[in-house]
Amino acid sequence: MPCFKLNDSKMFSDIADGVAIVINSETGIYYGMNELGSAVFEAILAGSSLKTLGQQLKELPGAPADIQTRLEAFISELQRFEILLPSSTNPSEVTLPPNLTPDDFSLSVQEFNDAQELLLADPIHEVKPEAGWQPDKAVLEMDKELVAAKEAKVEK
Repeated sequence: MPCFKLNDSKMFSDIADGVAIVINSETGIYYGMNELGSAVFEAILAGSSLKTLGQQLKELPGAPADIQTRLEAFISELQRFEILLPSSTNPSEVTLPPNLTPDDFSLSVQEFNDAQELLLADPIHEVKPEAGWQPDKAVLEMDKELVAAKEAKVEK
């Protein structure tokens, strides 16, 4: 089974206190995952294959018979949100946390747009690579087409 990697051309991720957060830098939409989803996501980013993850999930106490199907649906959802891309790297020996005891075996990712305008207003998005971090005002000017494209990404 394949491996995946973060779509780091537009996604930033962090896992803190067992909760994964991913931010789409192009749209300002961010994603949050539940406990099990976060553990699986972390293992994927570390190089685990779906086959290995499926086997480890099946070994968890109380795991449902359809856990492999749930895993595949979760990965499909992460791909639909463009969070993950297929990777040609060889799988790594990654294990799920030994203390992982989920209350339920749902693997979920939720999409949030409540901070879209704030995230897209960050001036770092307007900096041109050749100008660096502190460009003059002329560098920040954008044509109407670019502005319209960015505004179309912000959900009203």
